[in-house]
Formats: sequence, C-alpha cells, structure tokens
Amino acid sequence: MWFLKQLPNLLKRETSNGQYLPLVDGLRFLAIMPVIVQHISERLIRQTPISFSTPIEQDQLAFLASRGTIGVFIFFAISGFMLSLPFAKHQLEGAKVPNLKQYFIRRFTRIEPPYLIWMTVFALVLLVKGAWTVGDLLPHWLASSFYLHNFIYGEYSVINPVAWSLEIEIQFYLIAPWLVGLFFSIKNGRARQWVLLGSIFGFVTLQHAMGWQNFPFKLTLLGQMQHFLVGIWLADAYLSRWQKAPSVKWAWDLAVVPALLVMAYTWTEELGKSLIFAVALMVVFMAAFQGKYFSQLLKNQWVAIIGGMCYSIYLTHLPLLELQMSFTKNLVLTNHYLPNLLLQLAIGLPLVLVSSGIFYLVLEKPFMGSRVPASSSLRRFFTSSFRLRKAVIGASAVILLVLPVIGFSQTETTDYPLPPLDTLVKMAIEKSPALRSQDVWIETKKQEMNLEKKSWANLVTVGGTALLGTNNVLDYQQTTTNQEYISVDRRSAVYNAGLTVRLSLGDVINRSDKVNIKRLEWERTQVDKLNLEAQIQEEVLVRYDRFQADMQLLQLEAQNVEAMQLALEVAQKYFEEGTLPASEYTTVLSKNIAAKKQLEESKLAARHSYRMLCEIAGI
Repeated sequence: MWFLKQLPNLLKRETSNGQYLPLVDGLRFLAIMPVIVQHISERLIRQTPISFSTPIEQDQLAFLASRGTIGVFIFFAISGFMLSLPFAKHQLEGAKVPNLKQYFIRRFTRIEPPYLIWMTVFALVLLVKGAWTVGDLLPHWLASSFYLHNFIYGEYSVINPVAWSLEIEIQFYLIAPWLVGLFFSIKNGRARQWVLLGSIFGFVTLQHAMGWQNFPFKLTLLGQMQHFLVGIWLADAYLSRWQKAPSVKWAWDLAVVPALLVMAYTWTEELGKSLIFAVALMVVFMAAFQGKYFSQLLKNQWVAIIGGMCYSIYLTHLPLLELQMSFTKNLVLTNHYLPNLLLQLAIGLPLVLVSSGIFYLVLEKPFMGSRVPASSSLRRFFTSSFRLRKAVIGASAVILLVLPVIGFSQTETTDYPLPPLDTLVKMAIEKSPALRSQDVWIETKKQEMNLEKKSWANLVTVGGTALLGTNNVLDYQQTTTNQEYISVDRRSAVYNAGLTVRLSLGDVINRSDKVNIKRLEWERTQVDKLNLEAQIQEEVLVRYDRFQADMQLLQLEAQNVEAMQLALEVAQKYFEEGTLPASEYTTVLSKNIAAKKQLEESKLAARHSYRMLCEIAGI
C-alpha cells in the first residue's frame, strides 16, 4: 500500500510553466496505445507459428490493429497545440513574450538526454548481438543522434525505427515560433480560423500535388505538416472559445469512435481520404475538449499518468516487445487472430508500462520542470520512501544491464523464429526493391498512356496578333498664298486572333494505334510485375526448403554427436580398463571430433540459410 499511495504523485508529469493539463496527457494516452497494439500485432503476425483460420489480409480486426500509426498523427497535433499556446497567448492575451533562447534550450534538455541514452543502449545491444559492426552502425547512430537519419538515409532508423516521428517533431520545433506568430498576427478571430482551416486543407492539396506524401518526403515535415496545423487550429479554438466559455455536450462523445474509425480507414496516400482524415482528427480533439464523458475519461488520474510517461514508452516499447515475443511467440490460443493478440497484449502491456514507469522516473522525469535537472522532481524522488527508491533504482539497473546480455544469449541459440511460409512470401513481396521500382515504372507507363489519350490537343493551334502604334507625320500643304508643314499624330491599331485546326492525316489515322501501343506497354509492365512476384515467391520457397533441410541435417548431426559422445565415454572406460586397444580408442575419438566438426559446419549452414531467408523477407 505504501507503494501505491506514493506512486501517483511520483509519476505525475512536471511542466516548465507549472501549468498542468491532464486532458492533454489523456490525449497522449490515446495516441500511444494504438502504436503499442500495432507493434504487438506486427510481431505476432511475423513470428507466430499459427496458421490463422482467416487470412490476415482479410481479417478486419488485424487491419484495425495495423492502423496504430494514427496515434503518431495525434502526437503531431498535440505538439502543434502545446507549442502554440505560449506564443498564441502572447498575441491574444498580452502574455509575456516567450524567450526563444529558453524555448530551444528547454526543448533540447527535455528531449535529448533520454533519447541519446536509449539510442546508445540499443546500439550496444545490436553490436553485442553481432548484427552490426561498429563501422557500419556508427554512421546510423550519429545520424539518429542529430535527428537526421530520415534526411540522410531516407528510411527508418536501424537502431530504433520509431524515432522517425521524433525527427519530424524536431523539424516542427525549429519553425514553430515563427509559424505560430505568423498565424496569430491576424487579429480578427474569425478570419484567423478561416486562414488556419484553409492552410490545413490547402497544404494537403499542395502536398499531394507535389508528391510529398510519398517516400522520402513522407519522413519529413513536408509529409506531415497538416497534423501540426490541426494542433495550431486547436490552440486558437481553445484560447478563443473553449477556455473562456466551455461548452460541454455529450453529443461530442458519440462522435469519438466514428471519428477514430474514419481515421483508420482514411489513412492512405489518396488526396480525398487525406482531407477527410484531417477533418476526423479535428473531430477527435473537439470531442476531447467539448465532450462530457470522453473528456472525463481522458482526465482520469491513471490515464493521464500513463499518457505523461508516453515519451519513455515511445522510446523503449519496440525493443521490449521484440524481447517479449522471443519468449512468447510459441504461445497459442486457438487459431484465431483476436484471442492470440489479446494474449500477447496481456503479457506485453504490463511489461511495457512497468518498465517504462521505471525508466520515466530515472531517465526522463529528472529533465522535466523549469530547471535542468528539475530539482523538485529529484528532491521528491530522493526524499521518498527508501524502499521505493531502492526498488526503482535496482529495477532500472537490472534492466539496463540485462538487455545486452539477453541480446547476446539470443545470438547463440539454435532457435530460429520464422513466421508461416505464406507470411514470409507476403513480406518478401511487400519489401522487394525490384517490385517497388516496377510500381514506379507501371505508374510512368500509365501516365504516358493518359498523355497519349490527350494528344488530340496537339492538332489544334491557337494564335493571335495585336498591333498598336503611334506615328508622327509631317504633311506638306501648299496654297496660292502660302505653304506650310503640318505635324499630325496618327494612331493605328490592328488586332488579329485566330484558331487554327491542323489535321495531319497521319496523326489522325495513327492516334488510336499510338494509344494502344502505350496501353500495351502499360499492360506489359503489369505482367512483368506478376512475373517478378512469381520469381520472388519461388526464391522464398527455395530458401525456405533449404533452411528446413539444413535444420533437419543439424538435428541429425546433433544426434550423431550425442551418439559419438556416448560411444567415446564407453570406449574411454574400456581403454582405461585395458580391454580396448589404443588404435580402436583413437578411431572412436577421431570420429567424435569429426562429428563435432560436422555439427559446427551444419550450424553455420543453418545460420546462413536462415539469414538468407530473412534477408529476402525483410526481417
């Protein structure tokens, strides 16, 4: 009981300005939970030996679990909201001007220490496991440490893949003061709201026109800016209306689940769905601030506490889930997806929450508050119960020390985890660079075909001319009494506009054939893609069969070593008793050594075929 009484106050988030919004931490809880569910689901699908009764690609629950990335977009909007508040308050309420130097120092000291610690720990785990050499891993560590891995490599960090979103957050931090100041320089509240809404939907439209929603721009602020803009819009609505005159309506509670489902089904790279996604994201935030029961749920003490630990959860949950699945992948509860997902969640969630709580207290919370390290949190921690302090420090030390040891021990095991064969084939097809290149080629041919369909426009020529001038002319005039020169200004204007239709007989006759040629080229690229998929499937099957054969041979060699070891022990006994000639004892000893050598060669062969199979499947 002593532990539970002190725990809420110990875990409560500290803020730099001393103002705590439990609702925002509740939103962070809403954001981090789908991410955890998605990552548990991915590892279950990849590593379980179960052949599910319903194919994963047809299971709607598996699809919804795979949509956990919507939580990242909620995080982006929360960042847009929280970083906008101090600058917006200055513009709207005349609050003190935020100090930019302190703003950047605060962001750095709040985020960098835990991040750098964990990136270093996980890099050491990879080195100890032998997955990377120092020379190969060091550039990735440096790029990740400076939040440049997305930019340099155009892909997720190999040390901790979830760090891709933090790098985008850092990009927003750098421009937030000026961007927010620009919006809130508009003093008319209604005009500002319309400008913000127009910016959200206008940016999504521009994003798709420029192709920023695709890799590699997807891993930059250009691919995610609309979510931060939603947060800025939210800050305006909160300060202008909701904070001054709260309007709590239970009808907003009814909109939460449909809005989240809409987000799940509209998270794509299509323009129309992306616009709908932005609207659904705004609805979720409006329900959070204006709903009755949903708002109360988010403000719940433990919901807010878990949400407040989201940074530690975010940094550590993926390696922890990898560790968990290495021990629980063979647990089976029917051949249905949902019971097995719930089983893994029942194991993984407590592991992640307890571990993250310890890491939060030791490695994150000391860097919260108005000073670095935050003296109040440290004082509270070190003056708390001796038993609690001892338990927290001891548990964190054990986990930090054991992680590399566990990673090393797993490299020595002969247990090679693999998902089912059909999943391996699917993964290999999804991650094949050749197929991704073929998709680009298919799209290119499709665009060429569409352009050829519009080639009729080349037959029409539009032209026009316009002439406008002023002339000074000297006219000579002579009469019977006198002669004189007269200067006359004369203006002339000539306009000519025309529409010329050029009908080349060859172009007219051959146009349909040219379109058909482009269509056939497009269809050929699709056939080539199917052939590539068939080749990849065949390669996976060959490597899978080879791996299975190597594993069977490895088992036979292991049994042979056991038999030869037993024979050697018997021969040694008789040799020591003098009833077995030395030549025969030497023969048995040689066979024992040869069997052990053959076993090691079989281990190497099995490990090689396993790695080759994992390579083609992208594991």
